[in-house]
Amino acid sequence: MISKVTTAAAAWLSARWKSLRPTRESLVVLALLAVIFEATYLGAFFVRGELLLKPSDSRAILNTILFVVALKMCVFYSRGLCHRPWRAARFADLNKLLRAATVALLLLVAFNYFGGFLPGHVPIPRSVLLLDWAFTLLGVGGMQAVARSVYEELMPATAMGNERAVLVVDASDAGRELALDLGRIAGGKFFVAGLLDDDPAHYGQQVGRARVLGPVAMAPACAERLRAAEVVVREGALFGTRLRALHDACAAIGVRVCIAERSPPEAAGSDWATGRRIRVRGVGLRDLLSRAQAHLDDRDSHVLPFLRGKTVLVTGAGGSIGSEICRQALRFQPGRIVMLDRSEPALFALHRELSARNGAVTLQPVLCDVTNPDRIDRVLTEHKPHIVIHAAAYKHLPLMESHPVEAIENNTLATAALAELCDAHGVGTFIALSTDKAVHPSSVMGASKLVAERFLQSFGANAATRFVAVRFGNVLGSSGSAVPIFEEQLSRGLPITITHPEVRRYFMTIDEAAQLVLLAGALPGRGATYVLEMGEPLRIVDVVQNLAFVMNVPAERVTINFCGLRPGEKLDEELFFEDEHREATPNALVVRVERPARPVDEVRGWLADLKDAIAVDADTAARVLMEIAAGDSAGREGPPHGGVSPRSAASPPLVEPPA
Repeated sequence: MISKVTTAAAAWLSARWKSLRPTRESLVVLALLAVIFEATYLGAFFVRGELLLKPSDSRAILNTILFVVALKMCVFYSRGLCHRPWRAARFADLNKLLRAATVALLLLVAFNYFGGFLPGHVPIPRSVLLLDWAFTLLGVGGMQAVARSVYEELMPATAMGNERAVLVVDASDAGRELALDLGRIAGGKFFVAGLLDDDPAHYGQQVGRARVLGPVAMAPACAERLRAAEVVVREGALFGTRLRALHDACAAIGVRVCIAERSPPEAAGSDWATGRRIRVRGVGLRDLLSRAQAHLDDRDSHVLPFLRGKTVLVTGAGGSIGSEICRQALRFQPGRIVMLDRSEPALFALHRELSARNGAVTLQPVLCDVTNPDRIDRVLTEHKPHIVIHAAAYKHLPLMESHPVEAIENNTLATAALAELCDAHGVGTFIALSTDKAVHPSSVMGASKLVAERFLQSFGANAATRFVAVRFGNVLGSSGSAVPIFEEQLSRGLPITITHPEVRRYFMTIDEAAQLVLLAGALPGRGATYVLEMGEPLRIVDVVQNLAFVMNVPAERVTINFCGLRPGEKLDEELFFEDEHREATPNALVVRVERPARPVDEVRGWLADLKDAIAVDADTAARVLMEIAAGDSAGREGPPHGGVSPRSAASPPLVEPPA
């Protein structure tokens, strides 16, 4: 018990010493306090003597002034009043000042009472003690107020020459580093006049020539007072509705809000202010999502060892998602990237782009259709990939409603055939991209993805290859998505057509989706289905309004027409099935889900039924596919079929394994 008390006391003393350790600033404040205490003590005698220093008081002054000043210095130092900059004084500091002055008063009263037993003791008049207490409050509090006024009002930080004064939002370690780097940009483009943060613990702290001024809500007032032309927000520090509110408040006084992000110098364009791997850009649609954006470090402990030195094959590499996966994979030092796509222009453009920005990784374009199993077999034999990322898919929902045969061939049958071939060729990991529309699907596209998911779950249970399915929602700006269409309509002043005023969708950015797909594939363990954290779903109406906002299109010029939900569409999408067990992963943005798997022979029977259905006609193919999806979502042992005879439980694989 005694040892515990001793240890606790030692820890308290150690922490107390660290908080009161002398610094240059604290010693300067202490010296200034000594001058103030001497003046207040003499002032107390001066007022007591009716604005005269009487000769009769000289003995009391000479015998006690050093003791009084030293005592008050010890009290104020021990109470921490010397360790906080006076220019950052606030109401809490006034409270501390009142307590410290009162403690000093009580100690001097005790000295008066008990000092009478000492020889030669000269008592301090009680009126002097009270006056000294009041003058101490006025003197120290007044100096703190003057210091704060000087720093905030009379001598604000100002830019010099061609510098642009800016305020930085975020006083965390990353925000401070950003503020310092902005000040170091060659050519003196930025002068950081101050920082803003909603955490009171940062207020008053010095960062270079600037300091933390207060909460983000003070941005307009601080920008006016400090003559700042821009408010720079560190990417991820503020997003969604709060960023929009800040932008609106600053726009009212003619101050621009920008986003600062870290990026390679070669990524800068003509519209970027660039330096020390910083890009300062305008607010984009991605910044107005309902959550901060994910970003993996180049040396991520999961992705780097997963990709480094490996051969990676990406199907659908010419598409928006596939091409971004190739770009992101380059960051993690793969040995070779095999880019497979059936679009010659897209494949040529991607190969040319990546070759220009990379010299260490071998890039191999392959012109191939994933629905051709013989050609895929030869590609796997030739390149022997360690990892296959299957991004090739048809994903335009209304178009797939009218082309169910193509959706089944490309999204379902080709995925299953590719998975079987990868297992036969000894591929280490197979990653397939899925969609939130596969959860309780109401569309052909979603149902085709659901059957592919279920095949991977069943087939992967006993396969040597790790099969990973990654499920996520809409991707901003991907080919075929609504956002580029909205951008075109807004730029041309055309009415925006939306299906329903309450339709909502999950959104994430392309680079974020690509990074998290790589992370999901790299997570340890057997294959699984992973769901990416998408934040809160956004109303499409709000997305349009935010897009108009970032494009500087006045709200009164935006016309929205509602056409009603199209076939296969839902008001809200879902990310999880009710019977899925969710499990956290090392990254909160990726959730592992486990759903009771179907027997692999049963799922092979579904695939065989679909092959027969597409040979009949499009209507039969769509009906059989939706019946399979409905039966699986309802948890039935087998989907109800009609028009096509169901297969036996022992259906053969879609492709023959290589000899």
